Amino acid sequence: MERMRRLLRTDDVVAKVRQDIADGVYQPGDELPKPARLAAELGVLDRAVESAYRQLTEVGAVVANLSTGGMVVADPTLDPTVRDLLRAVAAMQQQLDRLERRVEELNDRVDTVSHSVREARIEADRRVDRRY
Repeated sequence: MERMRRLLRTDDVVAKVRQDIADGVYQPGDELPKPARLAAELGVLDRAVESAYRQLTEVGAVVANLSTGGMVVADPTLDPTVRDLLRAVAAMQQQLDRLERRVEELNDRVDTVSHSVREARIEADRRVDRRY
């Protein structure tokens, strides 16, 4: 259990990224490492990094790079309206991603039901053929 807690240290990841930004490791406009890479470097789960990036996005420290899907250090000189707009766009993108996953799940269910119906029809046809 302790190992799992160590692997899920989202707050530690947030603190590390903030410190790296403060130390100039990452400058405004720099893309942050992909979650899997940073997770490997820090010895945490990918989910911890993904959660940290979400938290950093919510406070405006990083923004989503809409062209690459990665995360970029925010420019603190941006107009607050622009930052709010970027956060809103990122939130909409996350919602669209969730909806896309849900649609895929529903399509999988439809495929499963369709397959079951086909199998049932084939079996019913066999029973009818046996009677004659």
